[in-house]
Order: sequence, then C-alpha cells, then structure tokens
Amino acid sequence: MFFSNTVLFASELDELATTQRLLDQVQLSLDRARTVAAQSDPNNSRRYLFDYKKANEDLNTIRAGLDRYTQPSRAQPLDYGKVSGDYMRGRPLWR
Repeated sequence: MFFSNTVLFASELDELATTQRLLDQVQLSLDRARTVAAQSDPNNSRRYLFDYKKANEDLNTIRAGLDRYTQPSRAQPLDYGKVSGDYMRGRPLWR
C-alpha cells in the first residue's frame, strides 16, 4: 500500500498534536499531585520527595522539541553585531 509523504506527514503531525495534548494532561496531573503532597505533608517530613520542578523542566523540554519539529521557524539572518564605522585612529605624538 502506497502513501504519499504528505499523507504520512499529516498523520505524523496529528499524532504529535495528540502527544502535546497528553503532555498538557500530564502537566495538570503533576500540578494536582504537587498540591495534594503539599497539603498532606506541609513540612516535607518524608524521606523521599518527588522532584516536581525537574519533571516540569523535562515536560517543557519535550514540548519545545515537539514545537521545533512541528512548527519550524524560517531561517533568520544572523546578527553579527553592529559595525562602528569609525576607522580613524590617532597616532602617538611621541616617536
């Protein structure tokens, strides 16, 4: 069975969009879990704690990777900085 690249790419984008929506649900679930943990153990007296910050950073990294793939930016010209335009240099008076 033959599929064109466009159809495959569209199907892939649909699946990646589903992945992004699932990541949003994971984010909400993590937020709820963090709230429950804070309410049930306000002094953080447990020996091990879940690193919600690191989990959120990882989710953001995955989201950013998906975004870069699904919505690539157009190549922008590089900014090499500004040129001064002032090329006159004084000579020392002593020689």
